[in-house]
Amino acid sequence: MSVTTVLGVGIATFLAAVAAALVYRDADRVGVDLGSPLLWTAFVLVTSGVAVTTALLVPDAPIPGVLVVAALGPLLYLLERDDSMHGDGPADPTRLPSDGEDADRPDE
Repeated sequence: MSVTTVLGVGIATFLAAVAAALVYRDADRVGVDLGSPLLWTAFVLVTSGVAVTTALLVPDAPIPGVLVVAALGPLLYLLERDDSMHGDGPADPTRLPSDGEDADRPDE
């Protein structure tokens, strides 16, 4: 293994650990509906581990594909976090989510 490969794997491992720690902290604070903070942390670590393993074992693996696999865990967590925070109420196609209760009043 070259020095560049070892350095790249070390940096990727560090970034995966930081992302997993941030996901755990945020999931614990927000209280996600699906799963638990530990489950989301494990999912982030598994997707990151699969990406690093793919990059190491498959030398011709396309980098964009490896990055998609690495980003899969945090992105799915963010989707679940958003769903947990905004509830499961029915969508109103006539209003934007950023509109408050004052949106029903006519402009002055």
